[in-house]
Amino acid sequence: MTELAAIRPDDWNLPLFLHVFGALALIGTLAVAIALLISARRERSVDTLRSALRTLTLGVIPSWIVLRGSAEWIADKGGWNEVDEPPDWIGIGYITTDLGLLLIVISSVLAWLSLRRARTGEAGGSTQLRVATGLITLLVVLNVVALWAMTTKPN
Repeated sequence: MTELAAIRPDDWNLPLFLHVFGALALIGTLAVAIALLISARRERSVDTLRSALRTLTLGVIPSWIVLRGSAEWIADKGGWNEVDEPPDWIGIGYITTDLGLLLIVISSVLAWLSLRRARTGEAGGSTQLRVATGLITLLVVLNVVALWAMTTKPN
């Protein structure tokens, strides 16, 4: 496998670095968001909930953009966009990122609604936080599966 990596053209280094960086930053910021959402639900803390929402919007979404943009850059350089049937690992990556964006947006909206309810003193925000935490946890699991698929390249 080392010989195969040595064959990769040098002009792939930047997009590949950005792709790996975006993936690891995404998983890391998702883990932080999960911890903050759980803490906000347990402590009923508006400040912790605000931090969780900031992590989702200022950490997770930019990481997702870097991950997805660099994935398209690599796919274009590697010629994977012209292939009729791309390998399974590329399909897993596309499904994970496309579904991931939807889960990120839904979780961010739920966290925002919960923050709004907490500020006004309304009840019911705990259920929204529980759902948002579950969706983000599901996204972490999907990203770990995609990470496995990208590194092992199963057929």
